[in-house]
Amino acid sequence: WDDYRDAFGERSVDFFRWQEKTADLLWRFALRMPAWPTKSTRDLGSVLRSLDGRIIAASPRLGIDVFGTVSTRLRNLPENLRMFVDGQLLISAQTTSEYANALYSASALDLPRRGVVHLEKGIGTLADILVKAIKSNGGRVIFRQEVTRITQNNQSNFVIETRKNERFEADVVIANLTPWNLAELMQDNLPKSLKNLPAFPEKNWGAFILYLGIDSAIFLKDFPLHHQVIQSLPLGEGNSVFISISPEWDTTRAPEGQRALTISTHTKLGDWWDLFESDKLKYQEKKELMTEKVLESVEKVLPGVRNAVRLLLPGTPITFKRYTGRVHGWVGGFPQTSLFETFHPKISDNLWLVGDSIFPGQSTAAVALGGIRVAKEILRNFH
Repeated sequence: WDDYRDAFGERSVDFFRWQEKTADLLWRFALRMPAWPTKSTRDLGSVLRSLDGRIIAASPRLGIDVFGTVSTRLRNLPENLRMFVDGQLLISAQTTSEYANALYSASALDLPRRGVVHLEKGIGTLADILVKAIKSNGGRVIFRQEVTRITQNNQSNFVIETRKNERFEADVVIANLTPWNLAELMQDNLPKSLKNLPAFPEKNWGAFILYLGIDSAIFLKDFPLHHQVIQSLPLGEGNSVFISISPEWDTTRAPEGQRALTISTHTKLGDWWDLFESDKLKYQEKKELMTEKVLESVEKVLPGVRNAVRLLLPGTPITFKRYTGRVHGWVGGFPQTSLFETFHPKISDNLWLVGDSIFPGQSTAAVALGGIRVAKEILRNFH
């Protein structure tokens, strides 16, 4: 609280009190796994059962934020507070306070209080743990099999075809994909919920990322592992940069005497694809200019960083498309502007979507909550 007062003034305290109290109630609600967004009376029943006395007592206050944006909570507060909030919301909610739903944002802004977790060997460790869990429970994990088509013959009979000309039958399909990727796989079997997708996710973000290998000598003792640098408006395109540094204790992430840095900024998808498809030289020039702009941001917290770089790998939306297969290189999920316009995980009978496209969106915690909700609903259908 003293840090908040020092940075943003006494009047900012009311904003953070609202954020913390609201976030506590939302976590209380979310961990009961309500079926939100709703699609049936059974979903609605799940939501109502997830309410308790504390949440109901606070409902008049929470109701204001159900349809409101965070900007209403920032009215007449210091500009540097709004910039701080906007920078965090762009990462966690894929939009800024002017558009971000207030209720969702209260929990999205909880990161400083909840803290950041680091896994030895990096985020890939989560995938390893999931694979082990599936196998230990009698499941099978098949690698290097790119799915090329999903056909739904009837409500409980799917055929999955792969690039290696193999076919797998399934009674339930869970796609950890974007809606656009799933639509491509369904082809002429396109479910109704995927028919109205725009041809290009123009309003959604991509990422420009630098992956760096750095000499450890540049870091001071106990140097913070996360930084956000905001240089100017509008945010994104190198004006807002998030920096993550591998912990000193994790010797698996880099050679001895070095550390790994991941530096990201939001970027518009269309600009990159237009250049890539029409002028490869200008695309390369844009990539080099963005690299320099992002490194300038890193210099704010790590002066002389260029001299310490031993590895530099830039990534654009085209890079994300190539290595992850996500259509157009879209990352981060939909902007969380409304609680009532979120993508429902049930695409059709026995066909489900998980990942950052469904509510509650991106981040390990959000994707896990969305996945657990889908698992519960599928299991319930089999009982």
